[in-house]
Amino acid sequence: MDEARANSLINRHYRAQPRVAVGQALRGIASAAIDISDGLYADLTHILKASDVGAQIEITRLPISERLLADVDREVAAQKLALTSGEEYELCFTVPEMHRGTLDTVLKHSGIKVQRIGQINGHRTLELVAQGQPLDWALAGWDHFKDSNYDGS
Repeated sequence: MDEARANSLINRHYRAQPRVAVGQALRGIASAAIDISDGLYADLTHILKASDVGAQIEITRLPISERLLADVDREVAAQKLALTSGEEYELCFTVPEMHRGTLDTVLKHSGIKVQRIGQINGHRTLELVAQGQPLDWALAGWDHFKDSNYDGS
């Protein structure tokens, strides 16, 4: 990676723009929301556990930047990074079907773009699919205790 590209990515990380406008637009519409700081997979799992529900993510719907695709050797690697990397300063949120029209209207008038990547269900697991076919990827996000020097004593 050239120096200019590396500096661009470093600046984007350290000067990230929190999605405050999205959060404000979601008030009264979303049933749950979380910032993606430990990875989409891990943070969505927090929502699912707290809500005692499950979800299915269609990985082909993940918003993946051209920059990421240029820096990895395969689309699958980019999808796995999109699910497990952290500190994106993006929001993951759920909206009940009955509020979908309201969400669409609010987003249209605010100029905010979001991507629907899946659906909540009652299965109490997080299932990953590609074009409807189940995937058996073993994924995890950042674990503050596992990945630290904490030894349990």
